[in-house]
Amino acid sequence: MKKICNILCAFASFAVLLGLVNLIAFAKENTTALMKDDIFTYMVADDKVTITDIDDARKIVVIPDKLDKYPVVAIDSGACAGSSVIDTIYIPDSVKEIGSMCFSYSTSLTNVQLPDGLKKIEDGLFTQCTKLRNITIPSSVKEIGKDAFYRCDELWTITLPDGLTSIGNNAFLACPNLSAATIPASVTYIANDAFEAANGFRIYAKPNTKGHAFALEKGITFEEYITVDVNGTPVVFDQPPVTDTRVYKTMVPMRAVLELLDAEISWDNDLNMAGIDIMDNRILVRIGEPFMMLNGIPTDLSTPAIEFNLRTMLPIRDIIEKIGGEVQWNEDTKHIDVTCTND
Repeated sequence: MKKICNILCAFASFAVLLGLVNLIAFAKENTTALMKDDIFTYMVADDKVTITDIDDARKIVVIPDKLDKYPVVAIDSGACAGSSVIDTIYIPDSVKEIGSMCFSYSTSLTNVQLPDGLKKIEDGLFTQCTKLRNITIPSSVKEIGKDAFYRCDELWTITLPDGLTSIGNNAFLACPNLSAATIPASVTYIANDAFEAANGFRIYAKPNTKGHAFALEKGITFEEYITVDVNGTPVVFDQPPVTDTRVYKTMVPMRAVLELLDAEISWDNDLNMAGIDIMDNRILVRIGEPFMMLNGIPTDLSTPAIEFNLRTMLPIRDIIEKIGGEVQWNEDTKHIDVTCTND
């Protein structure tokens, strides 16, 4: 009889213990229950927030870096998929992971600010975002997954960051307006169908790199990538410099370089000219003209400005030297150093 009582007591203790385990499990499950704030549905786990859904209710979405006093560290797979309203999303640097297909089929999306610290562009992240035109990929990204930008109809140029190592299947396939991709030397793998040779598409890369080899293999136009530093700061181009083979001059995107010198750039519709206000100088440049106006005085250009991929391209030496700066060209490395200060 005593043995039976001991067994019953042990069973009762086990039942109590099991009840406590279930209570703890319930409490833990309760902390990860879906919650709602403004347009975000989210869950909290380990004092960190993952956004699971974003309401398709407004054009501009600013994701907060905290919800319920906890840091927002992730956006779940498909959280913004299929949006027809959202056109701009700002994502804070607290976010370290964005799930696959997160923005896929979002037909109004034109601008996404991705966070620094993101390691991978996940599979299908921007698949069929048909209005996405250009995007800056953070320097922290090491891998671009399959179908990442598949069928982004308006995407027209892409600069891939130094440190990227891998580009997956169909990553930039069926992008009919994609005109150029800059592929850094760090890339060691490009899937066979990551890019396609169509509609004048070209690859900018350094010789004897994976990007160079891929272009040769696929019959894609290749141009050696020209790098530019302005006062020691590397310029990040959405459209890299090009060589005007008619006159063998390097043409550099005007805005990317001059804004690093605190220039203000505008467009004068009446004169059909680009206006540049820089270091107490007023410069006017018209595409195709062999001169510019410098403080109201016509000044010859070594070659006219051109439009290329919707960018005004200039013989940068002409501008910089006229305002007292210096330009140095390294033929071996295809590198330009611009030095220009107010001193």
